[in-house]
Amino acid sequence: MKKIKKIVAILLFANLLALGACTTTPSSSNTNDDISTSSSTIDASGLSIQLDGQDVNEASVYVGENITLKAVVNPSTASQKVTWTTSSDAIAIVNDGVVTGVSDGTAIIKATTENNISKNVFVKVSTKPGQTGVGSGLSPDDPIYIGNEGEDEPLEIYFIETMRIYSDAIFIKKGNVEILIDAGYEEDGTYISSFIDEHCEDGTLDALMLSHSDGDHIDGLTNALQNVENISLMVDYGGMNNGKVGQIRTKYIENGMQYHSAYDSVNFLNGGSNYYYLTDDFYFQVLDTKNYITSTDTNASNPSSLAVIFYYKDFTFFTGGDLTTASEGDLMNSEILPEVTLFKAHHHGSHGSNSQSFLNEINPKFVAISASRASGYGRPWTGPSQSDTYNLDATTGHPADEAVERIFKAPRISENHNVYWNAINGTMKFTTYGEDDCTFEGSPTRKGYYDLTLTDGIPVWNSELNDWENKVTGEENLKFCDTKAFKFRGYESFI
Repeated sequence: MKKIKKIVAILLFANLLALGACTTTPSSSNTNDDISTSSSTIDASGLSIQLDGQDVNEASVYVGENITLKAVVNPSTASQKVTWTTSSDAIAIVNDGVVTGVSDGTAIIKATTENNISKNVFVKVSTKPGQTGVGSGLSPDDPIYIGNEGEDEPLEIYFIETMRIYSDAIFIKKGNVEILIDAGYEEDGTYISSFIDEHCEDGTLDALMLSHSDGDHIDGLTNALQNVENISLMVDYGGMNNGKVGQIRTKYIENGMQYHSAYDSVNFLNGGSNYYYLTDDFYFQVLDTKNYITSTDTNASNPSSLAVIFYYKDFTFFTGGDLTTASEGDLMNSEILPEVTLFKAHHHGSHGSNSQSFLNEINPKFVAISASRASGYGRPWTGPSQSDTYNLDATTGHPADEAVERIFKAPRISENHNVYWNAINGTMKFTTYGEDDCTFEGSPTRKGYYDLTLTDGIPVWNSELNDWENKVTGEENLKFCDTKAFKFRGYESFI
């Protein structure tokens, strides 16, 4: 028996030596990379919830639509499995992180790990903006847009960069409410149509407004409206029901559109009013210039331009087409004008408009100049041409020196210099949530201008680019006073 015990002890000792040899001289395949730990044995120490790759505590979804929340468990080696719950199936349901809106309200969506660490996200559910009817627009209780227009959405005002010399087109959007003011020349209308298609989801313009009958404001109208199914309200310069404007009036009136001329609006004729409500807190006022034409007149020239102020909470926007200095004076004698947040310079910044007394009275905080770079009068612009060297450096044409100087003398502009020109800033967007202020965003200009100082003032054609040398870029978000064009025009003394 003692001999057997001794043999067993020797064998055990040998096995221990062998085991020790293995642990002190590991093989090349037995590395830390080969050692794995089951995630089920590691508890979570933290939890976050992401939407589109960003950590969130709040989210929103429309009724009937989905968002996908992702739970991220820390450390990454812990089990990523979580349980999802909702505080109210009547407001929002959740299935493996996919949240579906059921009805208006706020639901708490909770994710819980296997070791009971939880995280909440407050999900607001709302009815998607949609129109249920069209009102008279004569009061805040009966606005043009009946329904949820997107009350939390900002007001956006776009000054579209047109291609032919000067011309005007303004597009306004507040949630699902859209307005078009003027449509440039005929060739501009095609681009405006694509712009409307992109920004107007329901195919309905809530208001169409035409300032006066000059071709740079109305010739593009038919093309611009080619995909617009309905128009709820049209207010324009008036006159006889003739030409393409008359055709547009007739077409959409037959579809149920309300129509009022500027003359009827300020004189309360034929159902017209000087105030039209698009929603209960977004409306515009037709101002009495004492120059509007009647239904027996044929054309509305610059002094007869439609002048309106848009109101949204504390924000105001004044646009008056091509009003002249004389018609500005008539307006000041007829109306008590408020200070405004945003002003579209009259007549593309003409010297015969934008008087100092008028600018001082409305005292804008921002000024937008709508005047594409002049490049050949009386013909469409089809792109850079080696045979067309006119005004490559943007020193000629609108805006006029005298008007720009007066604009920069307006009290608030003299302090903040918030003047923008779409020949430099492309299609310009001003955004507000209703405060007496706005943010500005431009876009790369489609036409642009050139820095000829880099080639001794001589235009140099680049056959590889099929363009002139030295095109100025990167100025789309700059104030006019901070651009090369401001310097080329010799305007430094204005500020």
